[in-house]
Amino acid sequence: MKASGLQKNILTMALLLIIAVLLINGLRLEHEDKRESSLHEYYLETYEDAGSVNLVETILLNYRAYDTFGEVMVLYIAVAGILILGEEEKEGEKR
Repeated sequence: MKASGLQKNILTMALLLIIAVLLINGLRLEHEDKRESSLHEYYLETYEDAGSVNLVETILLNYRAYDTFGEVMVLYIAVAGILILGEEEKEGEKR
């Protein structure tokens, strides 16, 4: 038995609604858990030791900089790998 286009659209919308509800609830629960952690207290107590002017600068420049550097390196390696494989493929086509 084939499903009509309307039934497929209704099923798709229902699945998207279920996924959205699950994601929203998951984000809300994760946020509530973070409110209970002592990580914010650590940042508030130690940001002056990092030599920054304010808390936002400390988080962005000192803690997040390592993460950003790692992401840039992963992207660089991926692009370099694609370029290397592309060159090998072009050389193989010329022969």
